[in-house]
Amino acid sequence: MKDPQIIFFFVISLSIGLTAMVSADQTDYFANNGFAKPVSTMQHPNAEYYNGVTYIAYQGPHEDPYVCAYNHSTNTWSGPFKAGISQLGKTPDPTDPKPVDNHGRPTLIVDGQGYIHIIFGGHGGDAQFGENNFGTAGRGKQTHVVSKKPEDISSWEALDNVSPFGTYAQFVKMPDGDIYLFYRHGSHRSDWVYQKSTDNCRTFQPPVSILKHQPQATDPNTHDSWYMWFHQGKGDAIAATYNYHPCANPNHSSLRVNAYFMTMNCGNDTWENVKGDALTLPITKAYADAHTRVIETGEEGIRRLTLRVDANGHPHMFHKENGQLVYYRWDEKNWQRLATFPSEYRVTDADFRIVSPNEIRLLITAKMKKRNEVSWWKTEDGGQSWSKENTLISSDTNTTYLIGSLVYNAHSDAQVVLSEINANQDNLYRKLFLFGQKDPIRRIE
Repeated sequence: MKDPQIIFFFVISLSIGLTAMVSADQTDYFANNGFAKPVSTMQHPNAEYYNGVTYIAYQGPHEDPYVCAYNHSTNTWSGPFKAGISQLGKTPDPTDPKPVDNHGRPTLIVDGQGYIHIIFGGHGGDAQFGENNFGTAGRGKQTHVVSKKPEDISSWEALDNVSPFGTYAQFVKMPDGDIYLFYRHGSHRSDWVYQKSTDNCRTFQPPVSILKHQPQATDPNTHDSWYMWFHQGKGDAIAATYNYHPCANPNHSSLRVNAYFMTMNCGNDTWENVKGDALTLPITKAYADAHTRVIETGEEGIRRLTLRVDANGHPHMFHKENGQLVYYRWDEKNWQRLATFPSEYRVTDADFRIVSPNEIRLLITAKMKKRNEVSWWKTEDGGQSWSKENTLISSDTNTTYLIGSLVYNAHSDAQVVLSEINANQDNLYRKLFLFGQKDPIRRIE
């Protein structure tokens, strides 16, 4: 009979050996071929949980769109697979971030039949594609690709059914299966538009102008321009927040001012302000100031971050004002403005989910004097006070972080895609992580 003690040590040694083998091939990141600024909250969503799988799109080598998928039942990853070719990309990839456009980052949605759709590659569209009836041409080509098979990211085909003159693409999928594609129809001096699909993105209706660009009456060298963010509201509504950008030439600046809000009723494709007053499209700067403005900032800079709607249909918004994160919420009669963080947190981006009208989970990327981090915060009193729940990832000041918008229809284990940027790298390739409330989903090969 064999010595039980010998068997015991053999089993323990074998277990330790297997653990070491697994650990050697295990990483916190799911891909390391993100390029430049691979994800952003602006182009959204870039990930969706569908039928047990989280699908993720990001900007990879040559600014092309790449896709990975995580199966939550089998705990396995697939990809990365290249889904298309961006006309913004260069060969070889540059090592200086300045030539990289980043406007063509992909946005992703899964349709009602399980096909995965990606829009990418546009910074307003090159003039070679003809006349832009909603603005001025820019660079690249807004491109739409779809997976050849449902729930399969391994092969893709292009669908020539959206305007090439697009940037900042954003998908909104409604409960009845209709899918809306929002984007700016050209470079800075262009309208924001939407195209609607009722057949799982196989065809889209012609673009409809939402916000109008035009030269200022007092200064024709400065045009009205906008930055928008769209999100599914309550029922069949789509909510939108936006900032105004006075686009000057010459003396162009990145100044953006004011915050605005309005809602689209998808049943009849009409729009209204927060008080329920009907709006007429396309909306000009003067009309927006009179009917949809939340706050006037004067010459003080403001940056749009994100918007969500609670179960009562009331909007909640986060903006950056003078580098500080500020929270707005509608209380049936008025907008409430609530400062969120102390000055040592210089928030660079944020997104959030609403648990209840007074309970919110907020995810931020922040820079501080001695470290940078991505962390979850919460309020349970409607934004009167905030406390940090936990830090997902942190580093010294040489490494910064980018997040995508929160995963659409997210699984609790997979809520946000983030990338890290190390200032000491001699290339622009980035690691990408998929985090839940606390930990990343690791990859084992």
